[in-house]
Amino acid sequence: MTNILDFLKTQFSSKKDKVAISETNRSITFGGLNALSNQYYNHLREAGVSPGEVVAIELERSIEAIASMIAILKAGAAYTVINKDYPESRKQYMRETLSIQVTIDQILEPDASLEEVWQVEERTPEHLCYVIFTSGTTSLPKAVGIPDRGIIRLLGEERLGFSADKTISHISPLEFDASIIEIWGGLMNGMTVALLSKTETLNIYLVEKRIKQEIDMMWITSSLFNFWVDKKPEMFQKLSHIIIGGEQLSLHHVRQVLPYTKVINGYGPTENSVFTTIDVMEGEVDEIAIGKAFYGTELFIVDDKGELSTEGELYATGMGVGLGYIGNEEKTRESFINWNGKKVYKTGDLVRIRDDGRIVYLGRKDTQVKINGYRIDLQEVEYAAKSLGVKNAHAFVQDKKIYLAVTSRLDNLSNKLKKVLPMYMLPFKTVYVSELPLTNNGKTDTKTLYDHYFLPKTKRIAKIIQKYVNAEEVTDGTNLFEFAIDSIIIWEIAREINHAFGSDLSFFDIIENPTISEISSMIGDERHAAYNL
Repeated sequence: MTNILDFLKTQFSSKKDKVAISETNRSITFGGLNALSNQYYNHLREAGVSPGEVVAIELERSIEAIASMIAILKAGAAYTVINKDYPESRKQYMRETLSIQVTIDQILEPDASLEEVWQVEERTPEHLCYVIFTSGTTSLPKAVGIPDRGIIRLLGEERLGFSADKTISHISPLEFDASIIEIWGGLMNGMTVALLSKTETLNIYLVEKRIKQEIDMMWITSSLFNFWVDKKPEMFQKLSHIIIGGEQLSLHHVRQVLPYTKVINGYGPTENSVFTTIDVMEGEVDEIAIGKAFYGTELFIVDDKGELSTEGELYATGMGVGLGYIGNEEKTRESFINWNGKKVYKTGDLVRIRDDGRIVYLGRKDTQVKINGYRIDLQEVEYAAKSLGVKNAHAFVQDKKIYLAVTSRLDNLSNKLKKVLPMYMLPFKTVYVSELPLTNNGKTDTKTLYDHYFLPKTKRIAKIIQKYVNAEEVTDGTNLFEFAIDSIIIWEIAREINHAFGSDLSFFDIIENPTISEISSMIGDERHAAYNL
């Protein structure tokens, strides 16, 4: 096994004039990318970066961001990406956790005289390559350290369909591990990486245009995949295949696309270098499986007694297993363990193995929530809705209540769910939404869902009003004129309430009915009730 830079050097020298990265209005060749990375490399040398340290990248997805990643590896260091929109407290936590001294946040221009230069520090397969922070929704985010070997194993997996004559899209945020597949999988194989901007990604017509122009294969999250499929499944027909992951796949949506192209289900936690298993789907599919072990990976299904079983928690070992959680030895010891003489990562995912050897994902241990003494798997609630004909569904818990959003209008869905779910698993409220909102990472945006469709009407109005008045809390009976507001603010409040509820309140409606309870009574429940099922 060699290192990442050896693979890149081969591509930079043999494909000097081939386009390495294309954006909407510009591109760069492999030779130009090497030159630009050399400029960032020189910048790092001047900043005193040493082999083994972690350098932060605080740039938008771009040619420059990718060039800076290559430069960091050339310097013998590792990179982490800090999203510019993160709160300062989170940025500071990331920098302190990784002892970051240098951040790349500037745009450099390529110097053609550096195209032939190849100056790098020594790397081994065990070198720390990149660090990705987990979401940290229940605690402080954990810094997952991945070595070079975790990326090198991408080259050994033939089922991914990497080929120098293809172009792969790049739409994932840099801080999301899917970008590893797009960037390194593409460049190390001599492919062109087609970078789509955030604006393009959210516009299905612009995505289809880029596909027709140049893209042969894509990696996308399952939520984004569902979003596009609901609008135009035939848009994928030019692609050789689509790789989908990040969340559990929808059989309904996969079936709609299979007449046009091949679909690959890519499953794996960040801690095992992006992919742990993959499943290639063609023709007729009767069940979503996560497939078989990825290249360089060995899997074990372990029951509650720590013994091999056909159903239980999935353990992974091999080239992809990460170095642990940097700065958090306790969490590392919990998840990266020695089991039967092997270093394994405990995924926390429950699976079963089929007779044909393919693995089926059953759910997360931590999606099992406890409500009124009952242990409930939220994915089972979603599956029940889909079994009744719902295209897409998302279940979540708020204030110890189960909420369910669905993208299909089914009459009496709540009553139908009573026939397939026990009483303790029934959603407190089920609503129809035209589409599930997505976060920047392409996953379902639970907070937006709750705020827009499940939050009581008076609380939604209160949240709007609190933007315009200086008060920690606004109650149903609070009079707006207790605060120093002027006519412009009243107009703004009316405008935003009308936008949120599809109402037509006027300036004078707010003046004559200045409390939340009065405003709420004027809006009525017709539109709101239309969403409840």
